[in-house]
Amino acid sequence: MADALFEWNGLGKYKAEGRFLDGYPDDERTFFAPRDDVHGLLVVLLGSAQHSIVVNMFGYDDDELNKIIQGKLADDKIFVQMSLDRSQAGGVHEKKILAQWDNNAFGNSIAIGTSSVHNAISHLKIVIVDGVYTVKGSTNWSLSGEQQQDNELTLSRNAVIAAETRAILDLNHDFMLKQMVGTQLDVKKLLAPKIKDAQPPLPPDPSPAKPVTPAR
Repeated sequence: MADALFEWNGLGKYKAEGRFLDGYPDDERTFFAPRDDVHGLLVVLLGSAQHSIVVNMFGYDDDELNKIIQGKLADDKIFVQMSLDRSQAGGVHEKKILAQWDNNAFGNSIAIGTSSVHNAISHLKIVIVDGVYTVKGSTNWSLSGEQQQDNELTLSRNAVIAAETRAILDLNHDFMLKQMVGTQLDVKKLLAPKIKDAQPPLPPDPSPAKPVTPAR
């Protein structure tokens, strides 16, 4: 399944019936767990990412999806942003998964925290791939959430929806990063390096102004 290609017009194979009902919107597809192959869909979608993956996920406990994310984290041509709920990220299996991430690598940003209101849980289950494909719904990234529980997952390829959703995820991510600093976690690995060779070059000094010769 990991080698399968992501093709919008071929997504019907992940439905139990092998097709979508007539009249489906051109830019939206909906799947239901455990009836449909939600896990297989997520595998091919994440594997197709060429530019970016932005995730805000409540339950993160799927080893195969995490393996794909790790591959993208290791690719300096792909931006990966992860925002995870603090209560869920504290599980034994979740901690094991998180320990394998390389947050230091170029183009990676990982934050763990809560909602910005009353430290409530961050309950979103959203991923945006390449700024176009947006996954929303009730499905956590776990085999139980994808294959056993009653869950819904909707995939959109509407860039306006992706842009609106990305703005919300960025706000959540920014709050979580600040929350991590505020709770005095060790964030040294998250900071930009300060050595001289790692800093961008300064612009040249402006040339001194030439004296103006008064008109005669």
